[in-house]
Amino acid sequence: MDVSEHVALVRRFYAAGPADDDSSRAQFAVPEVVWHVPGASHVSGRYEGYDEVFQTLGERMQPLDAWTIDVGEVMGNEDMVVAIVDLVAMRGAHRVESRGAHVFRFAPDGRIAEVWGFVGEQALLDDLFEDGALGE
Repeated sequence: MDVSEHVALVRRFYAAGPADDDSSRAQFAVPEVVWHVPGASHVSGRYEGYDEVFQTLGERMQPLDAWTIDVGEVMGNEDMVVAIVDLVAMRGAHRVESRGAHVFRFAPDGRIAEVWGFVGEQALLDDLFEDGALGE
């Protein structure tokens, strides 16, 4: 695949459905996909495989009142793409708005192999996620 195909795949990945239902996104990734979530909350860490990336990760983020990702610029090179995103997360009285990025690495077959997340307001997002973990 060339750069334009990788960029198009990332755009389709984001457009595949609402942010709280990642099941439709699995088709864009290899079964052993790895997703790195930054920060210092119970959501942070490394997730590997369809179940962890497309189910466990979302479960750890709950309950959220809102989670939206608006995709801005998407650019890439031979086997990597970066997407600049604006996210909004809400839980109760907490609201976090931040610019961030996802860096995608592709497998030889053109599917997503690995993703790294970056968030400008990471400490605020960590606080929001930890508020949801109080009942655990």
